Amino acid sequence: MSLRQPQSGSTAGNRGFTLVELMVSLTIGLVVLGGLLSFFSNSSNAYAELKKSAEHTGNGSMAMWTLSQDINHAGYYGDFYTLPTAGGALPDPCVVTTAALYSALAFPVQGYDAPLTSPLSCLSDVNFVPGTDILVVRYAEYSPLAPANVPVTGQVYLQSSTLAADVQIGAGASAVGTTKKADGTAATIFKKDGVSAADIRKLGVHIYFIAPCSVPADGTETCTGPADDGGTPIPTLKRLELSAVGGVPGWTIAPLVEGIRNLQIDYGIDSLPATLDPATNQFGDGTPDAYVTAPAVADWTNVVGARINFIAVSSKLTAKYVDTKTYNLGLAGVVGPFNDSFKKHLFTGFARLIDVSGRREIPQ
Repeated sequence: MSLRQPQSGSTAGNRGFTLVELMVSLTIGLVVLGGLLSFFSNSSNAYAELKKSAEHTGNGSMAMWTLSQDINHAGYYGDFYTLPTAGGALPDPCVVTTAALYSALAFPVQGYDAPLTSPLSCLSDVNFVPGTDILVVRYAEYSPLAPANVPVTGQVYLQSSTLAADVQIGAGASAVGTTKKADGTAATIFKKDGVSAADIRKLGVHIYFIAPCSVPADGTETCTGPADDGGTPIPTLKRLELSAVGGVPGWTIAPLVEGIRNLQIDYGIDSLPATLDPATNQFGDGTPDAYVTAPAVADWTNVVGARINFIAVSSKLTAKYVDTKTYNLGLAGVVGPFNDSFKKHLFTGFARLIDVSGRREIPQ
């Protein structure tokens, strides 16, 4: 039997694709390519959303840590134990005279409950989001100046012993040594040896608030409006810091965390036992007995803890997303739904005024 050989010039051994086969191949290729493009697009969108979530939850965690740490330290004044007697009115935290700053030591924290305009001369209305809380925190830095340190001119310092304290304005002419105040004059408050000057610490006063923007359009510290933050203003946790400004005490604004909205604080009041304890020479026992949003003037000295509530919001909107959730801000109540396209996360936490509550704890 013989095999049939192809005739000369035949194309049976090297024929190509037909038009139908080519179209089928192209269709399959397009389907595969479309699947790959869809996969990469979905992956990219998922990554972008994950990044947004990580941004605003991370910012919220940072804001909670910052506020909690400062509240924890409120009322630490070095060795100073017997604080000044509280007056009948809350001090003006914007006044930076030594007398005013000393009297204000009686109030380790004070706050303003959701005012509609700024109640402070050092905080303008344009830098403040109406209806959000303002928190003032006072404490001295833990590490004192070393004898070789030179105070910063215009910086506020606290020199203290157990029974006495003195607010001083730094004069950077020379090191403090072991016999001076921060202003260079002779010390009047001494350590237990009666010879060496008491430790000198920087006095910190922080005023926390929510600003309507992070970076003002004009490059200053003052929010200007819709043009801020590149055209999309971002609510931002900021604070006024007591600092040396041009060689004298003054205020600077420090932006802290972007995307923080609607700060609300509940203050824990320690009012029981209502009799003076001979072991502590204090009222109460260091534990909150009730929470309020706006303590009476006399109760601010009894604040031993704070519940912190706020919303962290993404700086960019999410397409096809509508926020229909509500958010419980403690005693301030429930807010929302916002019905916008920005993802949010509610943060709640508790911070203890360690030194204030510690003075009241009854020894067992």
